Order: sequence, then structure tokens, then C-alpha cells
Amino acid sequence: MTPRATPSIAGSILKPGRLRALRGASLAAAVIAGALLGGCALPLGSAYKPQYSHGTLLGAPAGLPARAQVAGVPFYADDRSYCGPASLAAVLNWSGADTSVAALVPQLYTPKLDGTLQVDMLGATRRAGRVAYVLPHELAALFAQVAAGIPVVALQRVGAPLNWHFAVVTGYDLKADTVTLQSSTAASLVLSIGQFDRSWAPGGRWAFVALKPGEFPAGVTEFDYLHAVSPLEGVAPEAARQAYEAAVQRWPKAWIAMMGLGNLAYARKDYARAAIHFAQAARAKPDDGDPLNNLAQALLAAGDLRAARGTIDQAVRIGTPNPDVYRRTQAQIEAALQRSGIE
Repeated sequence: MTPRATPSIAGSILKPGRLRALRGASLAAAVIAGALLGGCALPLGSAYKPQYSHGTLLGAPAGLPARAQVAGVPFYADDRSYCGPASLAAVLNWSGADTSVAALVPQLYTPKLDGTLQVDMLGATRRAGRVAYVLPHELAALFAQVAAGIPVVALQRVGAPLNWHFAVVTGYDLKADTVTLQSSTAASLVLSIGQFDRSWAPGGRWAFVALKPGEFPAGVTEFDYLHAVSPLEGVAPEAARQAYEAAVQRWPKAWIAMMGLGNLAYARKDYARAAIHFAQAARAKPDDGDPLNNLAQALLAAGDLRAARGTIDQAVRIGTPNPDVYRRTQAQIEAALQRSGIE
């Protein structure tokens, strides 16, 4: 499945669908976190369904090694309520971004709640120019990242009384039944896989990785990767450009990535470059009117009114998925032609 392009707020340029905002986002290290989790919370009782038992990992991808450890992840001890900034600083610096716990605290820490929201973790990752990819809610998906040499930020419910907490998973061993984390003041906290999973499950097994544009999570699909890249357009356009270009290299028919590249070029008023990318998207997705609509807009902005008219007429003939947008673009182009005296 491909992410659907949706109309932007201004004009008739269509943009790839944005990553949906996390609703009811969980609060890490806060006594009122349970209320924020709402329906996402899972009781630590009969409803818990283990994903690992006696050396067997449910849904393990082919070739997953029995053990793995990510090297070179910096550690930032935290004995306060800054587990969010500490864990994010670890994975961002590991990825090559230049940041610190002190720099992240103002972005992440909410004093009234005494903790950090998941959505803020993702937002700060993107502002640092990194792709924030939320993993499928499975141990196998988490271990696959570690096996690929990627540290994972995971949300747990730990302590007495139970609080929400971010930690960095850096290793696992299926035969020894262990998971290794950077957590609080412990640089290498070792839990059994069952212990870790029971602390992870109450938050819906929520975890994410932070990657440099051009790098890909283990096992990621085209849809999921572009879904993660799209929000970068508004906060780190250069990072978005690099990620979209890498996506096209990996998936040569990734038309949504081509649309993203066109949108970025259009935003910086490089209409000729935008037209090239939108035309590529139209060739890759000939049964969809959105690339043609955007191509027509780029041609209109560049002053090539006749080409814009022919292009939008094609989009109107296709008619899906946004016919009302295409007709508005068509009317806009016809008005420009009349003002110019062009038949």
C-alpha cells in the first residue's frame, strides 16, 4: 500500500500524507502517566501475551542471529525525570547528530507532568534532522533493529510504584534469555526477555529508532519508511530531501518520494526542478491524478501556461483520487490563460 497524498492547506499542491499525531500519548516517568495512556495500557495479568518462550521468539525474521549487541552507543546517566532527554541524546549522538541532554531538556521535559511525551520524542528527533521510525509492536521487530546495529528507544513501565520510563535497548541474547539496556544510572542493565517484555507491554510495546537520512530500519517497507520521512518536510527539509532521494534509489518506483522531492523544490520556488520530480512521479504512477496536478501547478508557477493546461486536463480525465482539487487547478490555469490572452 502507498501513502495517500492529501490536499495541503494553501493552494492546490498535493502533499504526501503526514504521520498521524499520536493521540493519548504516554508520559514517561510521571505518576499520572496511566491516565494519559488511556486505552493503550495493558494489564500485567492474564491479558499479557508473551512473544518469547524457552528460546523461541514469535515472528522472528529469517536469519535473525541468536544474539546481538550495538557498539558505540553513548550513555547519559539520569537519576531525575530526564529519561527522555537522556535516551534520545544517546541515540541521536550515536546517529551522528550533535546534541546533549541539556539541549534536549527544554524540548522534551514537561515540568507540570514531570516527564516526557512520546510525541515530543519524535518531534525532537525530526528537528535534529533524523528519521523517527516507530517500530511494529513486536519483540521480533525490536530485536531485528539491534541485530542490524541500531539502538532502540523503548517505553517501559517500571519501578515501585510503577512509573513510565524511556530506556535504550542495545543488546539481546535469545539463548541466554537476556535483554541489555541503558537505563537510568545503569549503562548495561540486563533483564530477562520476559522481564523486559512485561515492562514494555503496558505501553503497547512502543519503541522507535532515530536514523540518519539515507539509512533504513531493518525490514522496513516503502510505505512505512515514507510515512516516517514525510513529517521531516516541515522541520528539516534538507534531511527530507536526502531521505526521499535514498528512497528512490532503494525503490525506483517510489512515486510518493518523488512527490516529496517535488514539494520541497516547489517550496523553495525551484519550479523547474519541481516539475522534473512531479513528471517522474506521474510516469511512476500513471493511474493517479495527483502527480499531474502538482506538475500542472509547477508549470503554472514557471509560466508555461499551455503545458500546464494540457497536464491538468490529463489529471481531470483520470479523475482520482482528488477530482475537486484538479478542477480548482484547472480553473486557476484557465484564468491565468485568459489574463495572458492565450487561447
